[in-house]
Amino acid sequence: LIQNSIDDSQSMLFEDGVEQGTLGFDAKSQEIQDQELIILNLVSMDKSNFDMNQVLILLKNLDSKYVNSYFSYRDINGKEIFRIASGINPGLLESETKTHVLLLALDLYQASDPLKAFETMLEFASNISEKLHASICDSARAPLSKQMIEHLKSKTQEISHLKSIKNISRND
Repeated sequence: LIQNSIDDSQSMLFEDGVEQGTLGFDAKSQEIQDQELIILNLVSMDKSNFDMNQVLILLKNLDSKYVNSYFSYRDINGKEIFRIASGINPGLLESETKTHVLLLALDLYQASDPLKAFETMLEFASNISEKLHASICDSARAPLSKQMIEHLKSKTQEISHLKSIKNISRND
């Protein structure tokens, strides 16, 4: 085991030439950290595991791309809109996966149009839920209500507004 002490590290506090920018705080690194997720869960109505072959074929037929043991739904330009994974740890979707929960995750800061991305994800969830006999639930796995849908839409509009303000200030 390597042991570090204060004496092992050289202080930059009083060195010549050190400026405020040394810590690397800039707008780009801050933007990468911005994340606002919307999570939808598709839960098997009878809590039995989904037929994974049916799930994998269904996701592929709905134009999802298989990437690193999860699925990615992309727009016409190939930019990811949201991801689909197992709702049971570790989240992998493979032919031998046993799960009764599918998780759909959308990062509003990564979406070019957050409201359209959310509506696309909701429509996608509706298609899958019908075919797999699953309930669409929120991040707490409570059935998705109309009130919660409106709340999530308002969140997407808020993020859209924040993103447009950042873009305007960046262009000035």
